[in-house]
Amino acid sequence: MPSRKELDRQVRDHYGTWRDRPRGLACAVIAAFMVLTTAAFVFAVAAVVLAARS
Repeated sequence: MPSRKELDRQVRDHYGTWRDRPRGLACAVIAAFMVLTTAAFVFAVAAVVLAARS
């Protein structure tokens, strides 16, 4: 049976950590920001159009 250190190393090698992949975390944050910004913009345009029609 492998030791705890060996298991930890295998998991780290297989999955990596967020510290090993800061670019992935940054991309996820930027993508979420873009999606929320786009949704807010669409909602604002829809609100203006509905307000102009009434």
